[in-house]
Amino acid sequence: MKNLLVVSCLKDDNYAHISIHLLKEKLADVKAGVEKKSAELQADVLYLLPEGEKVDGIDCEVRYGAYNPTLGNPYSVAQLLAGNLPRPMIQDDFVATYEDYEVSVMTPEEAYLLATGKNVRFVAVTADGKTEIKEVEIGTKAGSICDAGSAKAVLIGGQKGTFVKPESLADYEIRADRDDYAITVFSQDECMVQTAVSIMEQAWASSCGKCVLCREGTLQFKTIVTEMTTGKAKVTDLDLIREVGELIEIGAYCPFGRAMAKPLISAVNLFQDEFEEHIKRKTCKCGKCYKAAAVYLILPDLCTGCGDCVDECDEDAIDGKANFIHMIDQDMCEQCGKCVSACDEDAIVKWEDAKLPKLPKKLTKVGKF
Repeated sequence: MKNLLVVSCLKDDNYAHISIHLLKEKLADVKAGVEKKSAELQADVLYLLPEGEKVDGIDCEVRYGAYNPTLGNPYSVAQLLAGNLPRPMIQDDFVATYEDYEVSVMTPEEAYLLATGKNVRFVAVTADGKTEIKEVEIGTKAGSICDAGSAKAVLIGGQKGTFVKPESLADYEIRADRDDYAITVFSQDECMVQTAVSIMEQAWASSCGKCVLCREGTLQFKTIVTEMTTGKAKVTDLDLIREVGELIEIGAYCPFGRAMAKPLISAVNLFQDEFEEHIKRKTCKCGKCYKAAAVYLILPDLCTGCGDCVDECDEDAIDGKANFIHMIDQDMCEQCGKCVSACDEDAIVKWEDAKLPKLPKKLTKVGKF
């Protein structure tokens, strides 16, 4: 059987597109490393590039695909080449094959390190919406390559990373196991709940779907944190995230699956007050969530306690009795809007402001609030 060495640029984290950077900026070194490895394996060479990317100077076969965290795994790569979903096989003794080739995989960074012999890692540092990819010596403190200043939080490690406070950067080293290839700074005006939504949407899109824990876990986490921005979540969801995250870390099939909950869990632990505020008060101080996620409210100064809205609500989400200001249970409300049409006093409104008005916490007589 012949050997095929695949240079995969599709394994990159969404926060650190390092492979294409190396092909465009350090192609000679990357090619030297690839040639050295291919000679060792006596292998043909194929490059996997992201869709739409073009790199001048590659003189062997090129294929294209989408980013996927499993595409450093030979079996996953072989599946992609065969036109199937890229799903990994992690047994140590498993041999991945494609047509009449045995498949091996390396990344451009691995090729660069093989060619140069350097003891470095490439780190994508993102702040203020701009990303700079830096070549960093192993053992370097993260704080020396990233000035987080008065930032709100820093995500170290991208989609499989951990949120820390800016002052904690001094405690983190760039390591040879490549956990720190992305350092992303989040400013004070960033909503951590909305950030969690974005990260979990990325995790859900990145999951290959092979194992139930990752496939269903990413979907459920995405759903739960999204509900925190739409008035549907419960306080118990925070403990649920922690408990399920621990199970996934132990039982998921591949390294991505086992680590994908880390950003969410660390965000919840670091900013629990902010998450609870979204759930309990249904407000976002940053104005990033509830500005777009409207809720229906009964304005206490206009409600006459007539009960028409109670009769109209199919979900029994409105609590009230005659001559008492009615209240909407946001956990039960399906936001159908039928109550608005039923109210002749225009007391029920669709509220889109991040800051909620003052509302009664228990049934109160009309005119007494």
